[in-house]
Amino acid sequence: MSRGRPLVSICIPTYNSARYLRETLESIAAQTWPRVEVIISDNASSDATIAIANEYGAKYGFKVFVNDANIGAFNNWNRLIGLAQGEFVAIYHSDDIYEPTIVGESVALLERQPQAGLVGTLATVIDEAGKERYPVKLPAGVALTPLYGFAEVFRAVLGNGGDRIFLVTPSVMVRRWLYTELGQFDTSGRFGSAGDYEMWLRIAARNPVAVIPRPLMRYRVHEEQGSERELRRNVALPDVMTVLDMYAGVIDDPALLAEYERYRGWACLKTALKQNCLGEYERSRGTAEQIRAVRYRLLRAALMFSCRIHLNLRCWPGRSWPCRIQPERR
Repeated sequence: MSRGRPLVSICIPTYNSARYLRETLESIAAQTWPRVEVIISDNASSDATIAIANEYGAKYGFKVFVNDANIGAFNNWNRLIGLAQGEFVAIYHSDDIYEPTIVGESVALLERQPQAGLVGTLATVIDEAGKERYPVKLPAGVALTPLYGFAEVFRAVLGNGGDRIFLVTPSVMVRRWLYTELGQFDTSGRFGSAGDYEMWLRIAARNPVAVIPRPLMRYRVHEEQGSERELRRNVALPDVMTVLDMYAGVIDDPALLAEYERYRGWACLKTALKQNCLGEYERSRGTAEQIRAVRYRLLRAALMFSCRIHLNLRCWPGRSWPCRIQPERR
């Protein structure tokens, strides 16, 4: 019955994932697509993750591999890609829950759109206890369309934030040959936690991408996540800025470049304000110097002056004022 249908490699990287892993693996076992291989690569967990993975390996035939030492997240993802045999590869996360049809619907779209390099879906965000918090939506201004080219993907990433996300990483399925042709995830560390978006933009520069505009997974947000830790603790520019800076160099659309400069200016302004509030005046001044967008020039000048005289902006005109500033409408 399944003859002729493409094999899908569902790859699951794990590290100290015992708390949520059973829910994830049960949702993977419930997939309706008939031809899957499930590969788990553990990154030297110290909790019960390996035991749980082996339990599901015995129960469902999932393949389990264990690294002798922690090799880093993106190296672990690349190991999974190297182990995959399927025509399509999905790197699903060990704390999320997947709808039974996500694999089948993703395969159907890739077969319907043979030029698409990857497909993602929307999601419902849940908390640590599994309670639904809000639905993920496409960024404002992103129209529903069968395929998105590189410029459209770049513009959509500029609109990411809050409940609006373009390409929810743990929902993405990729044609395996693209990893062979374009290379795997960057492991140099220069993109920080945004190495996934560097990969998606790399693929988008080669092939258009697709999004299924329905929530086919439940995306869990908790403080142990790498991306969540970066958002909560980092007072540098967001990691994705390094990715956008690199790909902005290949954009020849003046309007899109202007949008990028506004986005970058706003990100620099917010980051510089946070650094100022923490008393990191030289660092704040250096960040403010990167603001090039004309619309922020007065705020840039005021911020740089305050850093020069070590004026902490929590004290003027109100303790929370950096949090109240909103970007101008485009």
